[in-house]
Amino acid sequence: MHTGLVKDALAARASRTWSPWTLWLSCVLAFIWSILLVVADGFAEVMGSWDTPQPGLGWVKAGMIGHGVLAVGSVLVLVAGLSFPSRRRAAVITAWVIIPAGIGWVLLTRHLIGGS
Repeated sequence: MHTGLVKDALAARASRTWSPWTLWLSCVLAFIWSILLVVADGFAEVMGSWDTPQPGLGWVKAGMIGHGVLAVGSVLVLVAGLSFPSRRRAAVITAWVIIPAGIGWVLLTRHLIGGS
């Protein structure tokens, strides 16, 4: 009898969908963060090629492309989460992961630029 109650509670929890505002919040913040990083990379590219092009500017372009992909990914995650409410929890978690992924991408490109 006890295991039946646990199974019912787990089934009720699994069938519950997350609210749309949780998806909107995480996706909008991930999108804004990614766009700000694209702008920062663009600024770094302009400053790096101001007088004499600095070595490693190709990695800055790679950083811009990567952050652009993360921005597009946040929009796709929003659309997917709104289209499939049962997958909204996974979409929210994915959107929150985009923010540290952007930070990791910055650190990687910074390391690659320094090694050029």
